[in-house]
Amino acid sequence: MFHQTNIVLIGNSLVEQSKSIAHLNKRVINIDSFNDEDLIGENYKNSNHFGLVNDHVLLILKNLNLDKNETLIIVCSDYERDKDYYSLLKSYGRIIGNSQKTILKTQDYENLSNKLKKNNIKFPKKMFPEIGSSENFLIKNKFSSGGFGIKRYHEKSIIDYDKEYCQEFINGKVCSILFLANNNKEYKIIGVNEIFSKETIFTEFCFSGAINNVVLSENQNKYLNSVIKFFVNEYELVGINGIDFIISDEIYFLEINARITQTSYLYDNIFKKGYVNAHIESDINNIFSLVGGLNNNYSCFENLFSNSVSLINYDLKKHNFVSNVPKINTNIDVGQPICTINVNSDDQKKIKNLLSDNILLIKNKLKNIEII
Repeated sequence: MFHQTNIVLIGNSLVEQSKSIAHLNKRVINIDSFNDEDLIGENYKNSNHFGLVNDHVLLILKNLNLDKNETLIIVCSDYERDKDYYSLLKSYGRIIGNSQKTILKTQDYENLSNKLKKNNIKFPKKMFPEIGSSENFLIKNKFSSGGFGIKRYHEKSIIDYDKEYCQEFINGKVCSILFLANNNKEYKIIGVNEIFSKETIFTEFCFSGAINNVVLSENQNKYLNSVIKFFVNEYELVGINGIDFIISDEIYFLEINARITQTSYLYDNIFKKGYVNAHIESDINNIFSLVGGLNNNYSCFENLFSNSVSLINYDLKKHNFVSNVPKINTNIDVGQPICTINVNSDDQKKIKNLLSDNILLIKNKLKNIEII
């Protein structure tokens, strides 16, 4: 157990993280983009829609005047790039997880792709399509994750090569593998998820949800272990991290999220004191607090987005399967998430149908809100 009495969570959609540590009897401070109704703890709204660490976050922490030696800070998103916010953030407490420098290294496409080649890790090729090409390519943002900014290439596409690159499109099942690492470069696999995505005004492949406990073959597991080992050794990763990949004719690496991901809460009950506590303990004490697998218990979720500027005037807390609940009379902008629909079941075949039923129920209640 750690002695610090304050835990600061920085990101967006922090509801599940706040729930995971509610039982620890610590002071939980959420600096969240949405400030949803079901957050647990003290809540402060981040001006950045993506929950990035920025000057506003630093101002909030400065005004809170927390004891630095009694404060842990968990960044569940990323950092704005105009400053070394990691160093600035260290003035307010101990940061748990990977540094801003490490995250930037994992997002450096050119350098990373060279390392992947040397380690025989397959990934979609970088392309330079000819004007008017009819081939299937994607335009990706160099500095973002979660599918933000990804769009299909077409003959009228204009690529800003300072911020974007073009990549071959590989058709297959998109998955993620979560793992927990410590400062001794040891790791434990948490689980594998199938990833859901949908089109929004911001991207054609926005991360929108997942289902856990995907079963892979022995060879696939062996290969992914080698990929994780490469990242842990090369970047000295710590805490909970996630790797996105495509299963097609082979496994292709997509990206690494060097932080707690939204899918982590699907495995909360396989840890002794929850996944956020496990994230902390792996960094502070090099402990892996796993208690076992989920076996026949499956969980999945889907984020609902708005396709119009809408005012939420219905109390979503009435439904126990809804989380990230906006406060009554909150305006939701076009393309922004409204809430999250959750389902648990011991029947893997039925769980997606249950999810669809719950989504339909909420769509009918909200009337003018639809999934994009």
